[in-house]
Amino acid sequence: MDPKKPVFTYEGPFFIDLLTMLGNYLKMMTSSHQAIQKKLFRIFVELTQNVSNYSEEYLQIHQDNKKVGIGELRVAEDQNFFLLTTQNLVRSHDANVLSQRCEIINQTPGEQLKDLKRELRKSSTGYMLGARIGLVQARLISMNPLDYTIFEKNKDYSYFKLTVKFDKDGEY
Repeated sequence: MDPKKPVFTYEGPFFIDLLTMLGNYLKMMTSSHQAIQKKLFRIFVELTQNVSNYSEEYLQIHQDNKKVGIGELRVAEDQNFFLLTTQNLVRSHDANVLSQRCEIINQTPGEQLKDLKRELRKSSTGYMLGARIGLVQARLISMNPLDYTIFEKNKDYSYFKLTVKFDKDGEY
């Protein structure tokens, strides 16, 4: 049996109003873990915005001509940690770039990660800025390596799954 119990799971369009409701539920369900609650919520916001803004599978909202990304979200709890997972469709080329970035981020020590984040802020403009900084932010805040998987859908598209672990032992 899987020792991680789900706090919640969701699959579908990442509407801002829905994410706000899920974020409030996340705060309520983690209220007994104050130190982790803030960290988990910050990364919840980062990663769900990435899915909403950058997923290649989306709903077109006609009145605004706005796109809302479709993906999956899961928060699970274990005796020693919480896991936050998102998954969404990306172009296969972007999946490879995200994979390389995760590897670089995972291999970079903490202080250098802060420098990397500053550099990304200065050098990045426009598309994918949030996704790039969000990955660094997830690693910095969680203090754990990014766990990612790529599932090929076809030659043009893949699913990018990202899991961030938040240890409970750092609480006070």
